[in-house]
Amino acid sequence: MVTENCVWGQKKRLFVSGGFVCLAMFGAGAWLTGCSTIPVAHDATLEKQIRRDFAEAASLRGLPKKREVAIERESLDGLQKSLSKELDKEENRVYLADTELFLKQFRVLKPGDDLKKIFLKLMTQQVMAYYDPSEKRVAYVEGAGGSSATNLAQMPGMQRFVYVHEFCHAIEDGHFDLERLDTESQVSFDRNMALTSLIEGDAVLVGMDSLFAEYPVNTATPLGASLVKLLPHVDLNKAKDGLEDCPPFLGSALIRPYLDGTAFANRIRRESGWRGIDEVYRTHLPQTTAEILYPEKRFLSGFKPAVFEPRGALFAPATRGVCTNSLGALGTALWLGGDKMVNPGAYPFLEGWLGDCVYLLKGERGSVATVWLTYMERPGQARALKRELERRLGKGGGFDHAPWRVVRDGRLVAAVWSSPGDKPEICEELAACALRTRVKAKTPSLARSWCEDFPWPLRVHAFDGYSSGYDVLGGYAVDMRDGASFMRFNLASGLILRAEENPDRHYLGTLGGLVRHVGDERSDFTYWKIPLVASWFRRGHGDDCQYRWRVLWGLLASGKENEVRMLLVPVWRAHAPAAPAAPK
Repeated sequence: MVTENCVWGQKKRLFVSGGFVCLAMFGAGAWLTGCSTIPVAHDATLEKQIRRDFAEAASLRGLPKKREVAIERESLDGLQKSLSKELDKEENRVYLADTELFLKQFRVLKPGDDLKKIFLKLMTQQVMAYYDPSEKRVAYVEGAGGSSATNLAQMPGMQRFVYVHEFCHAIEDGHFDLERLDTESQVSFDRNMALTSLIEGDAVLVGMDSLFAEYPVNTATPLGASLVKLLPHVDLNKAKDGLEDCPPFLGSALIRPYLDGTAFANRIRRESGWRGIDEVYRTHLPQTTAEILYPEKRFLSGFKPAVFEPRGALFAPATRGVCTNSLGALGTALWLGGDKMVNPGAYPFLEGWLGDCVYLLKGERGSVATVWLTYMERPGQARALKRELERRLGKGGGFDHAPWRVVRDGRLVAAVWSSPGDKPEICEELAACALRTRVKAKTPSLARSWCEDFPWPLRVHAFDGYSSGYDVLGGYAVDMRDGASFMRFNLASGLILRAEENPDRHYLGTLGGLVRHVGDERSDFTYWKIPLVASWFRRGHGDDCQYRWRVLWGLLASGKENEVRMLLVPVWRAHAPAAPAAPK
């Protein structure tokens, strides 16, 4: 018997436009701040703009460039050739074949589907730019074919977002070796999706902060952070333009890392700054999508996924080998969604996910039996999962002519199905054997599990090596956190008092932010405001310093670096340098 991993990975970090339908919402959020703006100077040439965006990505991320990165334009034909060349490598051909088998067993793909063709078509339609860690280059795709990609490319600031996003990948690759991390993560779908969520999520934050450059706000300030929290709740069924020919599972797996990963990264970054994200890369990489979806419950608590040790009899039908994988909490939710692109919030019982493992048992004449084991935190959550699995398998979707069986024993759920034409007894025997699997997991007692989920008026939080604190009435009344290099204290969700401090920023405000002082080192701005009285907004330093100030909404006085007005009448204006005389 041969055991191998069915891997799932992305050999290139690609910017996928479908994940950013919420950009208009962010733009509206910045406008609603009612703050004066500082116009961003735009260079005349694309080359200068690109260099400026590279420097901005390094500044916003807080990491220096370690190497030069080639910046290339690429046609759609060039993109096709580049992707085909990558997929035709020996290791990737094996990966593609294993992944195709995995997706066909879960009826994500139909028997005659070609995963390579689907992937190439999807990337051609959706990709605007990508960073290639193998060749250390950023490629911008000219004439992106998909309507959604084309429309987004024409949005104000989108080209800037694309470059800053991809340059963030290039900068992080120099510090953390993204290609190595990506290769290590390809042991399972779940682990690779968790890494992808982290990498794409923090790059989205950097790209978004570049779009906020004219305002005293970014994704770490209260308004920006509240908008980021909405990303996991975006209805992807209203945003799948250009994904009509793509199975919903694959479309969701492509987009969700950008949404869930951004919310996860901002949870860490907003509290402990970008140094906190650096520590995640260095010492605490998320191994499961459960950590991405439920950071308080899983990631910060030092979660380790369950380990399954099935009996040898389970593999008796596998005369041609066994292929293993893990769907994870996110993959389980996407698969349960069937023909819809869902978000994991539709299945609240998945908060109890402690681990899963998929075994594809390869038999004679091409037959394959699937055994899927999942371990949950509470028996009630296991019962809910069992009901959803029976609903998904029983409503068709390619399982009409295949025998299947779903069984449960306490916290352990086993779903088994075989190839069409196999005898139902095969599933019965495999399901019974699967329930005798030994599971190693750190499982809380039922009382503790219920207590953790119960909405207590007062909750105390303690995360080893990270932070401690408490909240009252879910944090809406009082929210206090204290860590090695940060603190946060809010009264009435900031309506009475909001005080936040970390290595990158500080915030002090009251009356819901009407009176506030904000300083952000990464976005390089300082802002203070007293309603009806005065406001000050400064961005940049030295020769690049720009500022705006107002007194009584500008009616009494206002000014900027080269002009002062009193009662709306200019009283001082810097003279522009004289143009050089034309040669005679």
